[in-house]
Amino acid sequence: MSMVYLIGLVFIVMCAGFAGTLSVGWSKANRSENAGYGSGTGKKWTRLGLLYVLGVVIVLAVFFALLNR
Repeated sequence: MSMVYLIGLVFIVMCAGFAGTLSVGWSKANRSENAGYGSGTGKKWTRLGLLYVLGVVIVLAVFFALLNR
């Protein structure tokens, strides 16, 4: 796989993530107030942190698999 295709793939994923973030931010449900929004933030941060760690592990695994091919 050529480096140009990999860079293109990264760009597409970044654009999709950006579009998804904007769509969530501008959604009608996101604009309404939620009284319980601030409760349970520790649990939310823990889950988010685990998702980031899992994502980094997956990216590193794919990177090393492609590197050793």
